[in-house]
Amino acid sequence: MARSRSSFDLTNAIAAANAIAGDEKGKKKAPAVEPLPPDLVSFDPGATAPATEASPPPLAEAPPRGGYAAASTAHDAEANAGDSPRNLPKLPDLSGITSPVQRCEKIVQWIGEATGATDVFLADAAGLPLAGAVSDTEAKLAGSGLVASSIASLASAVPGNLGATFEMHIGEGPCFQLVGFQVGATLFFVGLNRTRPLTPTQSHGIRLACRHALGDTLRTGGP
Repeated sequence: MARSRSSFDLTNAIAAANAIAGDEKGKKKAPAVEPLPPDLVSFDPGATAPATEASPPPLAEAPPRGGYAAASTAHDAEANAGDSPRNLPKLPDLSGITSPVQRCEKIVQWIGEATGATDVFLADAAGLPLAGAVSDTEAKLAGSGLVASSIASLASAVPGNLGATFEMHIGEGPCFQLVGFQVGATLFFVGLNRTRPLTPTQSHGIRLACRHALGDTLRTGGP
């Protein structure tokens, strides 16, 4: 059966429409947005999340202040461990002793017993020994005297009426310590070896004991 021209045209139109529709479906499958070029930095949250989870919290790197205080307290307790409690010996009776050397020897002996120190000696600012462990210590006496004289010079150079009272130590444990004091216009110092440095209060106790031994003899000019 022969088809009319209108039927042929309709068939061609349907075929063309189907072809156009197929092309449009193919175009819809293409991505709407082009991917970023590889040279750009990625801001994908998925890429940075593992790094964020793996990074340690701030407190892990910097401990809280309370932890530091606890550590400091423990360190202070350890530093004072060498100062075991001891009964303070009674000051020697110097009422019947007029010799400055004997009085100083008594006080030096008391300092060793009271503080647990060794090689205790007493000398003047020139490094001249008065009592204590002074044998074979020329270099230590000379160096200690130089320190005491330098501090006295510094005290006189600083504005104000400053005395030359001082304490200093070399080392933390064991240590060598100097305790300087004045009796009248004369500067003296005590040197000693100890497991831990004396505290300022303990050093002041040594000054009072030494002034007790030296004060009367210097004022009266005892033998």
